[in-house]
Amino acid sequence: MSEEAEVEPKATKGKRAAKKRGKKVTNTKRKVSDPSSAKGKPWTFPKNSLEDAIRIPKEIEEKNAGNAIPVAELATAVGFRLANDWRFLDLLRSSDQYGLVERTGGTVSLTKLGQDVVAPSSPSQRSDALISAFRKVKDFEAVEKFYGGKRIPEDEFFLNTLTREFNIPRDRVDAFAKTFVDNLKFLRAFNPSNVSEAQRLTDETLSGTTPADKIPTSAVPREPRIREFLDTCFVMMPFGSWFDRYYQDIYAPAIKEAGFEPVRADELFTTGSVVEQIWEQIQKAKVLLADLSGKNANVFYELGLAHAAKKPVVFTSALVEDVPFDLRHLRVIIYDIREPEWAPRLRKSISDYLRNAMKEPDKSIPHPFRFLEDVGEAPARLGRRGQ
Repeated sequence: MSEEAEVEPKATKGKRAAKKRGKKVTNTKRKVSDPSSAKGKPWTFPKNSLEDAIRIPKEIEEKNAGNAIPVAELATAVGFRLANDWRFLDLLRSSDQYGLVERTGGTVSLTKLGQDVVAPSSPSQRSDALISAFRKVKDFEAVEKFYGGKRIPEDEFFLNTLTREFNIPRDRVDAFAKTFVDNLKFLRAFNPSNVSEAQRLTDETLSGTTPADKIPTSAVPREPRIREFLDTCFVMMPFGSWFDRYYQDIYAPAIKEAGFEPVRADELFTTGSVVEQIWEQIQKAKVLLADLSGKNANVFYELGLAHAAKKPVVFTSALVEDVPFDLRHLRVIIYDIREPEWAPRLRKSISDYLRNAMKEPDKSIPHPFRFLEDVGEAPARLGRRGQ
C-alpha cells in the first residue's frame, strides 16, 4: 500500500472525532440544484395545444350561451366526471393561459378573446383571435419571433435552442416543442401563407344547375383549403379515382355549408401510426360522414371506431345494397350519378342531413352504442388500478 493511501483525509478524521464526542455530524456540502430541471416550478406555457384548449370556451358557449358557468358543470360538459380531475384542471389552466377564459371564484367565464374564437362575426375575426391567443403565451411569441416564419427544425437543434435561448427547462422542452409545433399547424390551417386568389375559390357555391365547367373529372389538383370552423366533420370514404373529385367538389363544400370543417384521412397523415391518427380525428369530430359505396373495408373499419366513440354518422352510397341492412334505419343518402342534377341535390342533402344529425344525434348512432360508457374512462380507471 502506498504512503498516500495510508493517510486519512482531514475531513474524515474530523467526523470520527465528532462522533466520539457524541456530537451529531451533518453533511456541510451544499446541494447544487440542476438549473435544467423545473421540478416543483409552475409551468410557464400551456400543457395543451390551442386546439384542445378551445374545448373549454366552446362548451361555455354551447352549453350556457356564453355565460359564466360553475366549474363542476363545466367539467361535466367537457366530458369529465370530477372537477378535480387533473386532466380537466390542465385543460382549464391551458385555456386560461391562452386568454380564452377567466376564472372567478367557483365559476369560469369567456373573455373577449374567447368570444372572438368560438362566436366570431366573421372568419377573419376568428383567425385573428386564434393568433392573438397563441401569442398570449410569451414563450410561444418569443420563439415565433426568433424563427421569423422560417422552417422549424425537427431535431435536437430546436430543443437545444429552446433551452439555451429561451430557458425552457430540459425536462419540459419536449412538451414545449410538441405544443408549439401543433399550434403552428393549427393556425396555418386558418391562415395559410402564399395562397393564390384562384386557390381561395375552390369552395365556390354550386348553382342550381350543373354548368359544363362544374361537371366533375377524375383529375384532382391538390389545393389548400382555408379553415373556417372549429367543429370538424371527419369523412370516411374510398380514395382515388372519382371519389377524390366528389370529395373536393361536393362533399367538402356541403360540409362547410352545414357549419363544419371537412377532414379526410389523406389530408392529415404524418409519421406515426395511421390508426392512431384516424382515431384521434374521430374523437375530435363533432359529426362524421361515410360513403359506403363499394363496401370499402377501410371505411367500414373506421365506421366501427366511430360508433364505438358514440359519434353521429351520416351515410351516403351510390347503391342501397352497399349499406348493411342493420344500418339502413339511420340517416342514409342514396345518390345516382345517372340522374340529372345529382351533384347539387347530393350536396344539399348532405348539408341538411348533417345539420339534423347535430340536432338529434341519437338518430345517427346505432341503438346499442348509445349506452356505452364514454371512451377514455375505462382506460383511465385501468391506469389507476395499476398504480
